[in-house]
Amino acid sequence: MSISSQNLELYSNQAKDYAKVDYWGQDEDFLAKNYFKKNKILVVGCGAGRTLQPLFDLGFEITAIDIVPEMVEEAKKKMKDFPISISKMDAAKLDFIDDSFDTVFFPFHGIDYVTPDIYAAVAEARRVMKKDGIFIFSSHNRLYLKKLHRIFVGACDDYEGLMTYRTSPFDIPQLKKYFKMVQVIHKIQLLQPENTNWKDTLYQLFPWFSKSTYFVCIGKND
Repeated sequence: MSISSQNLELYSNQAKDYAKVDYWGQDEDFLAKNYFKKNKILVVGCGAGRTLQPLFDLGFEITAIDIVPEMVEEAKKKMKDFPISISKMDAAKLDFIDDSFDTVFFPFHGIDYVTPDIYAAVAEARRVMKKDGIFIFSSHNRLYLKKLHRIFVGACDDYEGLMTYRTSPFDIPQLKKYFKMVQVIHKIQLLQPENTNWKDTLYQLFPWFSKSTYFVCIGKND
């Protein structure tokens, strides 16, 4: 199993609460409209289905998975009127053939909870995406200023009760072993000025110290 029993229990207990959440972030909207490739998209770690209808409305053909059974059931309830395939599956052991999807999307730091190594999920994303496809995921930033004092505990840390992987600039060469190109986009940079405060402005000037990072991974290496 590629999720710790601690994380699995917490997410199982919170599934109904997650089902009540319906927001679609402006950062996600920007990425979907500017980076996602049509038509077939795999949403990994779909949770209770928050991102699925917005992606469907943008015209994508969606397949979604999550490892938490309670999350899968909530997502199925939420999307029962939509032609979206949702199933329980391990991100590190995808049950899809090679070159199946144009885009693989792992939203809202979900990849951080693949334990003990997120690169099992990275390798699977690479395998199931098409040669000219794209893999996008968000991750907690190990250099986040408020948590910087914990940088020496290692890449994995306890984050509000969840065992969490935290990426850093050192992950870029790791990702380039799997992908032709890796682009880093800090979530803070995608916020509109009207939705920011002075702290956000500070982080926009020094984005490597903000909380969340997107990695846009393009194409396969042969």
